[in-house]
Amino acid sequence: AGVRRLGERPSLLRSVYHELEPRVSQLGRLVGKSLEAQLLIAMWNTLLTTLGCVALGLSGTPILAVLVFVCSFVPLVGVIVSTLPMLIVAVSDYGISKIFQVLMMVLGVHLFEAYVLNPHIYASKLHLHPILVLVALYVSEHIAGVGSLFLAVPVAVFILNVLLPDPPP
Repeated sequence: AGVRRLGERPSLLRSVYHELEPRVSQLGRLVGKSLEAQLLIAMWNTLLTTLGCVALGLSGTPILAVLVFVCSFVPLVGVIVSTLPMLIVAVSDYGISKIFQVLMMVLGVHLFEAYVLNPHIYASKLHLHPILVLVALYVSEHIAGVGSLFLAVPVAVFILNVLLPDPPP
């Protein structure tokens, strides 16, 4: 029932429904795959950061790991929010000397995430070349700001599928 009734009965919206439904469904599937990719990236980010925290001897690593996982879903701001508690723990446990090590660990993890994990995981989930993933993220951020990063790759795949549909068999 529900919205599908628009396509079944004679209605003014029937043709609009039949035209838009496949594309809206496709975009929904792409956003779902993007969420799967982001979940994998968050898990890898959490694992690598947790290993870094353990290697640096930071206390409260399990709590920091949960914070890193949750913040992994927030573009750019999440890195700052999850790094601040690590810096506070580093200062309270070891003094100022540990801050540089924590910052280098976080920088290393996020560079690896941004330039290796993100493109390859998104590429495998959404069937888009890793270079195009980076281009989509770059263009989206410059056109619509940081908030657009979440939908950049699925929208890019959707646009490419509309502009360059697969040839019929």
